[in-house]
Amino acid sequence: MKILKKKIILLLLFLIQFTFAQKQDSISTLLNSYIPSDTLRSRQLINASNYFTYSNPQRALKYINEGLTIAKKKNWKNGTALALNQKGSIYYTMADNLKALDNFLEALSMAEQVNNQKLTLNLYNNIANIYADMKDFDKALDNYNKCLNISAQQKDSINQIRAFNNIGNVYSETHQVDKSLTYFDKALFLAQELNNTFFVAAIINNKGLAYKRKEDYKNSLKYYSEALRLSQNINNKYIEATALNSLGKVYVLQNEFNQAKKYAEKALIVSKNIDAVEWQADSWQVLNQAYENDKNYERSLFAYKQYIKLRDSVTSQEKNADLTKKDMQYQLDKQDALASAEIRRQSLIKNTAIGIGGFLLLFAVVGYLLYKRKRDADQLKNTAEIKAKMAETELKALRSQMNPHFIFNSLNSISNYLQTNNTVKADEYLAKFSRLTRSILENSEKKWIPLREDLELLKLYIEIESLRLKNKLSYHIKIDENMDIDNTLIPPLILQPFIENSIWHGISKKENDGTILIEISSANQNLICAVEDNGLGRNGTIKNPNKNNNSMGIKITNQRLDIINEIKNVKGTINFIDKKQGLRVEISLPLELKF
Repeated sequence: MKILKKKIILLLLFLIQFTFAQKQDSISTLLNSYIPSDTLRSRQLINASNYFTYSNPQRALKYINEGLTIAKKKNWKNGTALALNQKGSIYYTMADNLKALDNFLEALSMAEQVNNQKLTLNLYNNIANIYADMKDFDKALDNYNKCLNISAQQKDSINQIRAFNNIGNVYSETHQVDKSLTYFDKALFLAQELNNTFFVAAIINNKGLAYKRKEDYKNSLKYYSEALRLSQNINNKYIEATALNSLGKVYVLQNEFNQAKKYAEKALIVSKNIDAVEWQADSWQVLNQAYENDKNYERSLFAYKQYIKLRDSVTSQEKNADLTKKDMQYQLDKQDALASAEIRRQSLIKNTAIGIGGFLLLFAVVGYLLYKRKRDADQLKNTAEIKAKMAETELKALRSQMNPHFIFNSLNSISNYLQTNNTVKADEYLAKFSRLTRSILENSEKKWIPLREDLELLKLYIEIESLRLKNKLSYHIKIDENMDIDNTLIPPLILQPFIENSIWHGISKKENDGTILIEISSANQNLICAVEDNGLGRNGTIKNPNKNNNSMGIKITNQRLDIINEIKNVKGTINFIDKKQGLRVEISLPLELKF
């Protein structure tokens, strides 16, 4: 019985592959047998492109470009609209939303000219998809609901399925999961009635994501697995790649890393075959986590670098979409305004010259308002860029102030030491100072340096001051065991003014020896640095007339921290804590890593 089942499965797989191969051969034969560049060949090319959109997008793009060229040459407007819509769908599949939107908008204009209501409905749905990708969910829902209402009036089940599914996606992404499942179930019911396997696979895949967001991993795996099975049956590489990646991610959440790696490796192969950069990035992310769990750090690092490279590529596209969002909205509004203007113009021509004058005035006002909105958006963008550059320049200037101030104080220490010590010790002092100065100059232009380098600078500085104080000064550095000081970054010399303050105002005035403790840890994406001494403390310096004035170094450090907070949009802080003997200063900075 088992052998028989195995043979049946192999036979089914053979028949699926044979049928797909036959379909490809029949398409190639049809195109090769009919060469004339007329509307019939254009239609054949559009249909062929539609067939290969999800399994071989590059081949689909080749077919649609030829079909579009023929349709435009023959002035076949309906065919041009169909070809532009198909081309937009290919780019959308390839995650190139900007090119997709350009083609959808051009197709919409053409479809309205020829009064192709079915295509117009489909294009409104596609444009809504773009809005959803841009996270403009209100406009996306508005367009999806418009599609749903029109398709319900026309009893168009296919577009009802699309609308229900897409509305479910919006609610799922905005974490209204129970509401999203209601719409997915409506879409699934209609898709199953039509026996449309593509829609069933896509909807089931979306249900898997919804259950993942509910942290119901059992149901999530169930639906993702079913979506994978169906997508492979119909050779839909797009759904197959997403389902494979999604299974890998859920297994990572359940700490089943071997299973996660297996699905991620398969997803990577499929994603590469269809040039889907976003899905490749997802695959490398899962592989990075799986290799790290295996303690295969070399492959984990390689996977992480691939993930970052591909993720940045996708992020760059998303940023471009955000920057052009206002301009795209302007183009949409402009098209609506022009269409309305044409209707009004025809009506006003039949009426009076006064009506025409009123229309022209209204048109001028609308044009001015649209121009003003775009101009204001450009000004806001330019202002933000200028502020960022000013902040960077100010931070650089403060670092430049910090270095001479630090060197000046060190020279004072050397001067004091030379007045009271012998030549051999003076040479030792100057050698240390030379090393310290060279390191300061090397780091003077850097915004962030590795924590290890900064701690070496601080050690050298404390050792110089210890020589000046005749070795009555000692120090300890305590670093959290989870910290990677080679990978962790810190603004250069950010702690030095507080160590200087401890030495000059706390320890140097003591009769007995003093100790400085430097503690480094991390918490909640913040780097926590503390400088603690057992000196006289702030209460012990009450007779000092300058006790309420921070040193220049501490003032500059406060200004540096303010600018870092502005650039990084964080809330770094400096806290002074009085001890029974001495002072503790805690500095909170944003946690920066090399990689």
